[in-house]
Amino acid sequence: MSQAANPDPLPREQLRASDADRQAVVDKLRKAHDDGRLTLAEYDDRTRSAYSARTYADLLLLTADLPEVMYPPAVVPPAAASPTGEPGGGPEPHRDRSGLVWRVVGSAWFAISVLNLLIWGIISLAIGDALHPWWIWVAGPWGAVLLVGWLSGLGRRDHG
Repeated sequence: MSQAANPDPLPREQLRASDADRQAVVDKLRKAHDDGRLTLAEYDDRTRSAYSARTYADLLLLTADLPEVMYPPAVVPPAAASPTGEPGGGPEPHRDRSGLVWRVVGSAWFAISVLNLLIWGIISLAIGDALHPWWIWVAGPWGAVLLVGWLSGLGRRDHG
């Protein structure tokens, strides 16, 4: 009668990883990238390695330098010093970006209006006669909408 040999189980690191294990590591890597712990290149390399990992040891190497519990990023209180060093006088960490949006949209309107004016001017000079100022129909309505929106405070947060 032969006795079946019961081999010693392998250590966990040598066991094969499942798709769910790989996905859990990828999720942890994504969180680390979102928190700024990994660059995009590092995240990309490690994600590829995670999807091709065979064992738990392969997966553990990808997250060995990351904290086990990823704490939320530190929140700067509103009374913190501003970038200029004045206490409480600086912008909030997540400040409103509507001012930037207005500058971008206004700059686009201005650039396109000037381009149309230049085209009109070149054509008028080329034919030797002033054409109807068609560029006004491009600049005017768009500019009027921007002006009304800006004057009405559209997109600006009420700070009062």
